[in-house]
Amino acid sequence: MPCLRRLWPLAAVVLSIGSVGRASAQELPRLRTEVAFPNLRFDRPVTLAYPDDGSQLLFVVEQHAAKIWSFPNDPQTSDKRLFLDLPRKIATDNEEGLLGLAFHPRYKENGQFFVYYSAQEGRTGRRSVVSRFRVRSDDPRAADPGSEERIWVSEPDPFSNHNGGHIAFGPDGYLYITLGDSGAADDPLLSGQNPTDWWGSILRIDVDKPSQGKPYGIPEDNPRLRDKKFANWAPEVYAIGLRNVWKFSFDRLTGTLWAADVGQNLWEEVNIISNGGNYGWSAREGLHGFYKPQKRPVRRSDLIDPIFEYPHAPTPDRPDHGLSITGGYVYRGQRLPELVGVYVFGDYETGRIWGLRQEGGKLTAWAELIDVRAQPKLNIAGFGEDAAGELYILAFDGRIYRLAPAR
Repeated sequence: MPCLRRLWPLAAVVLSIGSVGRASAQELPRLRTEVAFPNLRFDRPVTLAYPDDGSQLLFVVEQHAAKIWSFPNDPQTSDKRLFLDLPRKIATDNEEGLLGLAFHPRYKENGQFFVYYSAQEGRTGRRSVVSRFRVRSDDPRAADPGSEERIWVSEPDPFSNHNGGHIAFGPDGYLYITLGDSGAADDPLLSGQNPTDWWGSILRIDVDKPSQGKPYGIPEDNPRLRDKKFANWAPEVYAIGLRNVWKFSFDRLTGTLWAADVGQNLWEEVNIISNGGNYGWSAREGLHGFYKPQKRPVRRSDLIDPIFEYPHAPTPDRPDHGLSITGGYVYRGQRLPELVGVYVFGDYETGRIWGLRQEGGKLTAWAELIDVRAQPKLNIAGFGEDAAGELYILAFDGRIYRLAPAR
């Protein structure tokens, strides 16, 4: 990873990129947050999604209430309707609940959508489930709660934290699933560097082509099927070495897969995910060796560096600290032209919001986008985008926010 010099507080960044030479300074915009839908409130909103069906509806997931609401994409709307009340009891410890929502790429034709939730079942009393539901044929704003089909079910989860829980369809049409390292601390199952299990990984499955007795298929270019060096990987595993990815997204223009991985004691990180990639946990945290040595042999050359990291405690060089990263999106909207092409993400604990530019997998500019001292702090639980590529922020005060030019 190149050495960066941050110009504080909100300014251009100049950096050195090895043999490429010195990059030109790039200014990232000064922004603020504002309420996007002042007439709407939600209970612990964690996911915002939309179907590609021309309806201009947005859908919000409430984590512990286990409900999904729909509303028109209109800043003045108060038309909030219940889309799905999950028809089974879920686990609701702090990180558990209804966590993910993804609409099928052909939702307009088949009415299918998928959810990720924490089920109260199994020998430990908890496991993660991805299920398919269908919208009611007579009401596009109501799901059929009796249509549930379980697609993917995890092993019993020994702990209630590190659930990952985000799901999304990639530009390839496959469903991606993020699953944490099983929880507790210190990677107790040593799952981060174990590709034979699902923990600590991003999975990729084909929900349209069941095979080998399972309700899903395995894409033929998943690591295990495309290269014999991955012969010991579980068929579903796409990438490993991830502690607890709290949100990932695809750049709608380039298809690049961005993931924000929550750290343990010292560092939060942003990764660009590749097929078969190993991102280091728990041999390391961010770019730094983990204090508890990994018992599985790991070659440094096998690991892919994060494109960005930030510390848990402020330093003279890095006052922009935080404690729990929340992944966002590459902005492709029209409201903020100076933000186009910037990956935007935040921190749950401090409310900081950063922007990154990259080229060829190398960081070219970064900055904090808002001044957290000048506005109320948000506990940022998620980001979302609409059909036009406009960006939204979900906070645990129940509001949905958006970015706007600083006054």
